[in-house]
Amino acid sequence: MSIFKKSKKAIFDKTIAIKVLEKMLHDLEQENIQAWLTDGTLLGYYREKDFIGHDMDMDLGVFIDDYKPDLLVHLEDKGWKLVRKLGFRDLGLELTLSRDQHKIDLFFFYKEGDKLWHAAWQGFKKDGKRYRRMIKYYYDSFSLSQSIFQGIRVSVPENPEKYIITKYGENWRIPVKNWDWALDPSNSRLTDIEIPYNTKG
Repeated sequence: MSIFKKSKKAIFDKTIAIKVLEKMLHDLEQENIQAWLTDGTLLGYYREKDFIGHDMDMDLGVFIDDYKPDLLVHLEDKGWKLVRKLGFRDLGLELTLSRDQHKIDLFFFYKEGDKLWHAAWQGFKKDGKRYRRMIKYYYDSFSLSQSIFQGIRVSVPENPEKYIITKYGENWRIPVKNWDWALDPSNSRLTDIEIPYNTKG
């Protein structure tokens, strides 16, 4: 089995990015969906008070209970372009949308006992065919609070440092450019769930 990666040239203009982020938060709010900063975007908010210099997209968390079947239709009507849809409503849904050449990942969080988790899907090759396998990322249950990031109103986990440590470990203050998004996170759990690469969620 081998991991495959796609090389794409991407731009990330912080001035445009914050406007794109604000637009997404507004559009989700119009759908009665509260989203919060997560992953690299939350780390940037808390550590740099800015976007991380080498990050090329933005990350938001959303509770799966807030998902609606017509959400994508409404977002596309507002000018968003669907880049990819991974997983399923009942199994690790992840959406990537773009606007003005800037991407936002929406990670949907599921409840499991006293934990919450979201999924990401890693591409790999097996027997000459492409697949994606699901990785789960677990968090203790958390509440959300309001804050300001780069001049816009955002939601963040109520205890952002605990949340960040869960994902990035105790050394989260030290920037890591060669970060393996899939398995370097401290809370990653590789599953045996695999789907063909082009499976539509």
